Amino acid sequence: MVFGAHGYISEGQNELDAQPLRNDLEAHDHVMSIGIAEVVRQLTEMLGATTVAVIGGVGETRAVQQWMNGREPQRPHVLRFALQLTTMVASLADRETARAWFHGANPRLGDQIPMLLLRNKPLDEIQGPLLGAARAFAARS
Repeated sequence: MVFGAHGYISEGQNELDAQPLRNDLEAHDHVMSIGIAEVVRQLTEMLGATTVAVIGGVGETRAVQQWMNGREPQRPHVLRFALQLTTMVASLADRETARAWFHGANPRLGDQIPMLLLRNKPLDEIQGPLLGAARAFAARS
């Protein structure tokens, strides 16, 4: 699968015919059905290696490249969740908007920044609020 302007598409599928991943269930199923190297690849494609490094809790993008080449990341569950959020947010938005969502102070999160929450807080503390913020963003008209 690759990401197109309309969501993730299967190889050989026309991007214009692709159906976006419209909800958190589809995003969850997609993320749980792929390997961690593919999770990192898709995250990097959408958010950039620097943002993925921040979310993954490392200081260098070199680690992100290593994760795509078979090295197991220290926080694979956080990276999977980040891709789930990215997929939800990007279902109605482009890469630039998805990056802005992760980098921007979010009023639904007490003006905290999603990528820093993912880096600094235990996932069980922030998973619910981040899902709520992503659902609200994805549901907007």
